[in-house]
Amino acid sequence: MAYDNNTKKRRKFKHTSRAERGAIEKLIELGLTIREIARRLGRNASTISQQDKARNNNSNEE
Repeated sequence: MAYDNNTKKRRKFKHTSRAERGAIEKLIELGLTIREIARRLGRNASTISQQDKARNNNSNEE
């Protein structure tokens, strides 16, 4: 389980939607940085990076 620092309150995680994944893909293709995409979508840069890696892994398998 994931908890906030020094509290018993659980953090809520939100999966990226299909629309967000599409937006991430398009913005990467346009040459935006991971941090800029994260800022625009209101997401953590690590989330964008993970989606980029997953996209690259999927395209390598095809």
